Amino acid sequence: MATTPKAIRIAFVLDGEEFIWPPVTLPFSLEGHPPVEIVLYAAKPAVSEPRVEPLKDLDPRKFDLILDSQAVTAGLPDFSPAKLDYLITGPAVGFLKDLACQLRELRQKQEINSGIIHSATDAIITINEDHLIIGYNQGAEKMLGFTRQEALGQDLSLIIPPPYKAEHRDYVRRYLATREARVIGKHLRLTALRRDGREFPMSISFSVAEIGGNFYFTGILRDITEYQEMEGRLVQSERLAAVGNTMAHIAHEIKNPLLIIGGFARQLLKLPAFDDKARQKLSMIAEEVTNLEGLVAEMRDFVRRPPAEKRPGRLEILISEVLELFHDTFGENHIKVNRVEESPLPELNFDAKQLRQVLINLFKNGLEAMPRGGEITITTRGRGENVEVVVADTGAGMSPEVVANLFQPYFTTKAKGTGLGLAISRSIIQEHGGSISVDSTPGQGSAFTIRLPRTEPVPG
Repeated sequence: MATTPKAIRIAFVLDGEEFIWPPVTLPFSLEGHPPVEIVLYAAKPAVSEPRVEPLKDLDPRKFDLILDSQAVTAGLPDFSPAKLDYLITGPAVGFLKDLACQLRELRQKQEINSGIIHSATDAIITINEDHLIIGYNQGAEKMLGFTRQEALGQDLSLIIPPPYKAEHRDYVRRYLATREARVIGKHLRLTALRRDGREFPMSISFSVAEIGGNFYFTGILRDITEYQEMEGRLVQSERLAAVGNTMAHIAHEIKNPLLIIGGFARQLLKLPAFDDKARQKLSMIAEEVTNLEGLVAEMRDFVRRPPAEKRPGRLEILISEVLELFHDTFGENHIKVNRVEESPLPELNFDAKQLRQVLINLFKNGLEAMPRGGEITITTRGRGENVEVVVADTGAGMSPEVVANLFQPYFTTKAKGTGLGLAISRSIIQEHGGSISVDSTPGQGSAFTIRLPRTEPVPG
């Protein structure tokens, strides 16, 4: 544990007229050096700012240096040069006084600069030519997880993801050898490594300074995780708008022909003139038309779903009602259902019909993920300002690539899936002011988490 170095104490002795000393900031020090404390003394302390102590209270044993330009202490028994080799009088005092003033001003400037850098929200990190961290502010501590004490003196590879550790060191070597700036002065998007091992996207700008013949490289880092998520939502919104227009046009164009085809097929099935083979074909036509009509209805719901009609209700009751619909199906497929109520849920405002659709979709997905049986666990709990419903299965799980695209329209891993079920579910939950997410591990199952606010969000 680092300890604060012992302060250097200096006493300035003033005569009755020497009250031109500028305001003093006490103590002052530069990082890595002991603080310097200055105390003013005078036989007649006639001013209050800066504070001047009575000369009679000056104890020479408490100071490392005593400066007395006018030899005010000459008549005092304990202040003879023979006794105090650190008592300085005469013209040299003026020089030392000016030096102390300059140190004070330097400290003030250093405090301003370091204060601005250290308190900046962005992470500011400086390394030397040996790739060692010599500057590390509070923003870096919050962003990366390493404290200042842990980071200073360490190689910068501490925060660089494994694939790029050697590359960054080569960049520094190349610049020192050629003085050619390839990334210095530019903004780049890279990844950084937190203390817990997680990588995250960042925007970084590089600069270099030559001081005393040595080069120092500084990077200003900004966590752009939220920005990238916002970009993704914007791209998705644009994609959904284009998809929505296309689906609305398709649904409109094929709705009436489907009605005609399906109607004719069902009429022909009622006629006795067809043999079994013909009737089988007509049945297949009618069945496929019904499937297409369902697809068109799903497309219509996705594009132009009516606004939510929210009413006060109990979410646990709705869950029980939907589970009852699946009771026989779960039993036939050897699926055990577990209910876990970690904490009571308050009454919420929600559209029961729409949330029923979400739960049906999640239970159906869990059923299809466990063709050989398994368990579905529904957990309800309060969590801060939200309530959560977790639907977890013990199925095959999903790869990170599948999870990343799971809520995209028309993305599906099923042979006959439309890829709209989860996209519609997310849209419904978002319209309720909440969110839906999934955690999945291949071979270990999946868990969908619905988060809904306890109270209605205030329109912005």
